This record gives sequence, structure tokens and C-alpha cells, in this order.
Amino acid sequence: MNKTIAVLLASIVWLTVSFDVRAGPVGEIKSTLTKTREQTMSMLSEEDRAVLDMRYDDALKSSKVLDSLLAAALKNDALRAAQPTLTQFRTTWEAFKKTRDGEIIPMLLAGDRLKARFTAFSEQAPRFKKMNELLDSLPQ
Repeated sequence: MNKTIAVLLASIVWLTVSFDVRAGPVGEIKSTLTKTREQTMSMLSEEDRAVLDMRYDDALKSSKVLDSLLAAALKNDALRAAQPTLTQFRTTWEAFKKTRDGEIIPMLLAGDRLKARFTAFSEQAPRFKKMNELLDSLPQ
């Protein structure tokens, strides 16, 4: 049942995001951020260690892509006016990754899914929202 709910929620998020796809560096960052968050969220209901490892590897890969996109955006002359907002995004993104990698993933691997879910919803959800708001405030 939990897997069905997770798949359903991921599908709803995907449909919502797929209709909000924007071109350009900011749009790429936003879509990669959403993908990374979805990969982590899908882990919250997973009990199979092999699947957890696979999804975590996928989240790390998309995180590296986001890091590269963000670094390029910070050097992009067309986004010079957006530097303070991108810097604020980067600070929030670093906190997001630190919590995911240092707290949520270890909790999941230790089998403490309830605590991992609590952290994902109480700490990460506001960060995710803030990052999206920052990106939405930038020129696309």
C-alpha cells in the first residue's frame, strides 16, 4: 500500500512539474531540483535495501547535475542581477543536501523510516519550497 501511495504522489508531482517546465538555466535548475527531491521522497516508503541504494545513487547523480547547473548559472553574465538570489538558493541547497545525506539517508538505511519522514517533511519541505520560490523569482 505504501509503495502505491508513493508512486501515486510521485506521479502527481511529475504531472504538476511537467506542465511548468521552463527553458533556460533557471528552468533546468528547477526541474533538476524537483527530480532530486522526488528521488529522495520515493525512498521514504522503500524497505528494500537494494532499491534504496539505487534511488540514493540516482539522487546523488541528479544532485551533481544541479551543482553543475548552479555553478554555471552563477557564472552566467545574463544572470548577473540574479546573483544574490542564486547565492541564497545555493546556501539553502547545501543545507538541503547536508540534511539528506547526513540525517535522512542514514535514518532510512537504519530502518527508521518514521523519523526520516518527519525530517523530510519538517525540515526539507520548507527548504524545497524556499528554493522553488527563489527560482520562481528569477527571470526564466
